[in-house]
Amino acid sequence: MRRIIPILLVLVLAGCGTLMLDPIDVLRDQNHENLQKLSTGMRKDVAMEMMGTEPAKGLFQWVYNPHRTETVTGKDGKVYEVLYYYTDLKQRDDKITDDELTPLVFEDGKLIGWGYSFLDQRVPPDPAHPR
Repeated sequence: MRRIIPILLVLVLAGCGTLMLDPIDVLRDQNHENLQKLSTGMRKDVAMEMMGTEPAKGLFQWVYNPHRTETVTGKDGKVYEVLYYYTDLKQRDDKITDDELTPLVFEDGKLIGWGYSFLDQRVPPDPAHPR
């Protein structure tokens, strides 16, 4: 009987760990995986459907998907729409910083690339949002 109680306790605690997944961690992991499904030339609505648009409610905050959007003018004078998705965790501090986001860059409603290196080639960095 004494051996059964510790085993049961371990099983109960292990079960609790799987039930208590943080929805924000799940969203981040899904977004990171979904980047692999993207291809250039996709329409914005198709790319957003692949990445997902449902927000996640964590203990202290909501995380929207995409996390942020902006329209920017490139070095070439073209207008780009940029959708930022939460894909990485640098520090567990309940703050989502720009280095934890991945930008998807659209021109005329079509995905032309993603990632900060791609964005930096087309748009000068914004001092308000250091990368």
